[in-house]
Amino acid sequence: MTTDQAKFILSAFRPNGSDADNPAFGDALRMAGDDPLVGRWFEQSRAHDAAVAAKLRTLAPPPGLREAILAGGRVSRPGRSRDRRWGWAAGLAAAAAVAALALVSLRTSEGPGSTSAAFATFAVDDMVHGSHGSKGEAAGALIASLQAEGSSMPSAGNIDFERLRETGCRTLTFAGHDVLEVCFARSGAEFHLYVTRRDGPMAKSIATAPSFIQQAAGAAVVWADGRYDYAVASQAGAEALRRLLRR
Repeated sequence: MTTDQAKFILSAFRPNGSDADNPAFGDALRMAGDDPLVGRWFEQSRAHDAAVAAKLRTLAPPPGLREAILAGGRVSRPGRSRDRRWGWAAGLAAAAAVAALALVSLRTSEGPGSTSAAFATFAVDDMVHGSHGSKGEAAGALIASLQAEGSSMPSAGNIDFERLRETGCRTLTFAGHDVLEVCFARSGAEFHLYVTRRDGPMAKSIATAPSFIQQAAGAAVVWADGRYDYAVASQAGAEALRRLLRR
């Protein structure tokens, strides 16, 4: 299997990971695991697909879509070839309008909202489907501080990104950036903290104020400071995340 063939197959992989056990993706997934370039492309592709899916869920269909599609079906009868063509075109155009609206909305909303939603979706998806576990003294110290009741979330002053990454902290990729992840428990709930450096194409694309996003698989909160972007995901819900940030 070539790199291009693997990418072609993986482009159909659903971002929520539900295709992981599908044998049709087996060889391509193994290549993504063995080839760092394919693996990085795959993670970026899934993050983009998740962002598009999240945007689609927020959109309402344009007025008259159902009627236009039904009209296309009603005129698709023998002996009505001209009407059939126009009816089908009307239904197809209306359906295409939804996809176009989603893409335009995603592109024109670039900035704090769109990137925050994409990072939150990335965090929730990894929380549910990722293989978690960090090693190293630095990661252990960070986890211990996060699990202390009443402690606040970390900030630029107490995150040593390079040391955490080099000593065994779990590292992923989002939008071409390395992301550190640690799991911790607080008040009987489990949380996953994700940290990425605030530079390059993502600079200033996530707001400093916390943004909460609730999804079916869990909730996430995303925020930033002068050096890093942060996300915390949990299946305990958005209210548990709010309490966490109030500490």
